Amino acid sequence: MSQVLDDIDKAILNLLQDDATLPLKTVAEQVHVSIATAQRRIQALVSNGVITKQVAIVDPNKVGYGLTAVVMIEMARSNTSMQHRFERLMNTQPQVMSCYEVSGDADFMLMVNAKNMSDYHRFTTGLLTYENNVHNFKSQFVMNFTKSGTKILLD
Repeated sequence: MSQVLDDIDKAILNLLQDDATLPLKTVAEQVHVSIATAQRRIQALVSNGVITKQVAIVDPNKVGYGLTAVVMIEMARSNTSMQHRFERLMNTQPQVMSCYEVSGDADFMLMVNAKNMSDYHRFTTGLLTYENNVHNFKSQFVMNFTKSGTKILLD
């Protein structure tokens, strides 16, 4: 269910999506509210699940993960319990940056970071198997990041 956000909430979210380390005073000044109001608003956004995490985004190339793949997964059996089992498995895998259930020919789309092709091969042979209800998968490798982000612009 969508949370009803006013203009102050949206302004706070836009600022924090660009830099979650902004001091509370700076956030308050930029959205024209008191520090106490900004703090209460941010806490409410966290409590209501609008803000789900505050993280550092790392350049994979600079930390030795030079291979990024978009992986389209076709499930062997299409039933809810098997899909949930696959989702739980993907949630435990540190190489899996994102796991989306999608429409169309594939059932899931993964974004996977690996150190190199050998590392990626270990991932696919170990996890994208019939034992994990994977019928087929197709990998596309990212050649260049033109844009990679997480911001949802709120107006």
